[in-house]
Amino acid sequence: MIVEKRIKDFYEKGLGLFIHYGPYVQYEHGEWAMKLRNMDPDLYEKKALECSYSSFCAENLVKAAKAAGARYLTFTARHHDGFSMYDTRGLSEYDVMHTPGGRDILKEWIDACHANDILPFVYHTTLDWHHKDFENNFKEYLKYLRQSVEIICRNYGKIGGFWFDGNWSKPEEDWELDELYRIIRKYQPEAIIVNNTGLDEPGVFGHREIDCVTFEQGQAERLDCSDKEKYYMGEMCYPINDHWGIADDINCKSVSQILKSMLQARNAGGNLLLGVGTKLDGSLSMMHMGFLEELGKWTKENGEAFYEAIPCDIGSFGQDYCLVSGDTLYAVIVDPGTWGDDCVLKTKARTYSTFENVDAEIKDIVWLDTGAAVDYSYDAQKKRLFIKPEPFQYGHGRIARVAKIQCEKLQNVRTIYES
Repeated sequence: MIVEKRIKDFYEKGLGLFIHYGPYVQYEHGEWAMKLRNMDPDLYEKKALECSYSSFCAENLVKAAKAAGARYLTFTARHHDGFSMYDTRGLSEYDVMHTPGGRDILKEWIDACHANDILPFVYHTTLDWHHKDFENNFKEYLKYLRQSVEIICRNYGKIGGFWFDGNWSKPEEDWELDELYRIIRKYQPEAIIVNNTGLDEPGVFGHREIDCVTFEQGQAERLDCSDKEKYYMGEMCYPINDHWGIADDINCKSVSQILKSMLQARNAGGNLLLGVGTKLDGSLSMMHMGFLEELGKWTKENGEAFYEAIPCDIGSFGQDYCLVSGDTLYAVIVDPGTWGDDCVLKTKARTYSTFENVDAEIKDIVWLDTGAAVDYSYDAQKKRLFIKPEPFQYGHGRIARVAKIQCEKLQNVRTIYES
């Protein structure tokens, strides 16, 4: 089984932000506003072209990524409404270059990513509510889709990946994926290819050129690639709210829920792509920025485990798991408890966390966030490691903490790349 370098590199990005930006942000009713709000398509498209998008500032998205510790951004070059946020170079008049501002928003965003060491992923719809050939002449429409993707491949510098979405709209059709993916491999050979399988088919393998399968709004699972020609990654895509585009909505997931999902995705060998609501100027609400800043605190404290350490076959219980990097193990312990005086908090602390099949000569174990020594015991005969979770101090809860296990010798550990 081949493990492509681009997939290993993508795994080390760990966390991405999903940016839905298009004409729909004017309404703040989510990215499906035109369909779900029963808007008149002609009026929607008229307003899409009348908007100048002049307030857009790509640095706002860079700021959001840096706050969270996100190393890649996925941006909607064209969503299902068919409006292109890039210069289609005469292919269509329904693009951002035909608005009063005449600014190539996609180019500005990609340039900002490159300048700030953030990997740009391009979301591109495969279904289209605007293009008449989508319903009337599908093969002709597919030519238009491929021409659109080729324009991006050839004119916007290095693209980290393409995130396609919409094949679920016509499951019985031949989407001619060989031709589409051949274009990407020709012009962007190192780009990660993703094609979203939707809510009903999470983690489903598709075309052989796919590099990463999706778990849309569902828990990521470890993939069994033993019978495949190459190793595939997984990516859990998850919005803070119940929608992807910005909306007037306070029904948010908790930071705890998001962080646990992010950790679960890493245990499964995948990344988390977190959907945030983006305003017309590219900024985020104070609420969403607050979420990202809290995630950023955790990724900063535990970065050496989060980004590069790899899931392995060391056994554990509950939500706990173990990662490996060289001769170092990282035990991720979820919900270790919180300490407090009985007058203000009844202390909740776990007695121990157990890890099986640990074949190692352990030198030292410390907590990554504090550097303090970890209370542990190790049964070399049974290869079983017991760690006493150190509860968080009152007023400093972080949901999960990581024990760094430095080993003189570590053996018989299989990573996800070897399974």
